[in-house]
Amino acid sequence: MTDFSYTLRTVEVKRTHRLSPSFMRVTFTGDAVAHMASWGPDQRVKLYIPLAGSAAPQLPAQDWNGAWQGLPADQRPARRSYTIRYLRQAEGELDIDFALHGDEGPASAWALQAEPGSTLQIAAPNHAYSGAPIGFEWRPPATAQRVLIYGDETALPAIAGILESIVDQKLGFDLACFVEVAQAEDKSAAAPVSDQIIWLTRNTKTHRSPVFEALGETGFPELEPLSSRDHGRAVLGESERVWQPALGADDGDTNDAFYAWVAAEAHTVKTIRQALLETCGLDRRTTSLMGYWYKGRPFG
Repeated sequence: MTDFSYTLRTVEVKRTHRLSPSFMRVTFTGDAVAHMASWGPDQRVKLYIPLAGSAAPQLPAQDWNGAWQGLPADQRPARRSYTIRYLRQAEGELDIDFALHGDEGPASAWALQAEPGSTLQIAAPNHAYSGAPIGFEWRPPATAQRVLIYGDETALPAIAGILESIVDQKLGFDLACFVEVAQAEDKSAAAPVSDQIIWLTRNTKTHRSPVFEALGETGFPELEPLSSRDHGRAVLGESERVWQPALGADDGDTNDAFYAWVAAEAHTVKTIRQALLETCGLDRRTTSLMGYWYKGRPFG
């Protein structure tokens, strides 16, 4: 099946492993895993999560998204985007790392009670697809000399995968990588690359991000204006999305020496976008800015 970049498949939980206070790794298995692909270190998949007390969804293999949208709201499984952490086709195993926040969200609640034999439907890249790969945003230009990576806990699986790819490919640029978490103990969820991350622990009472204080101290000339500016938190429109991948960063369309990959809560990403593009005047073509989640509303 080469015409479809993504296909919907059913997978089964093989095992779970608590990586840290806020992270659970769920390893899925099944014949479907052999037909999946991962084209980038921050490769996205869509999970269709059953409602509490309900059986796993049985969406059709064709036009599953249309079928999902056509279900009554009280019967529609939650749909959430996640990152492939590891895909081991030969072993038939797929690892997804879940950021836990109790029973507040359907994915976290599901991961906490998942056990061997639990099933999910996952829309994942199709190994047989012969077109241009999609569903990932880590695309640094060959000319990059200085790279900024920033994320919160929801982006940690993607960031860990990116850091591992940097090591594997022996990329030689200067790197500043920040991850903002609520608990310092969550460093273990980024093994084996946790020592390459500058960890920022947020103020859990105000949810104030320490990101600008950190970015202004990277030593990157592109970010020097941030060291002397006070940044208020950006405001999002009711239905506004923040998803702006770099344009042309990986196809020779730019010779910029700086590249940024930013993924976190959307208000924070919008604030960082204003700082990078307006205060620092960076090239829009080499800044990937993704709202991974939206405080106060679901996003799948």
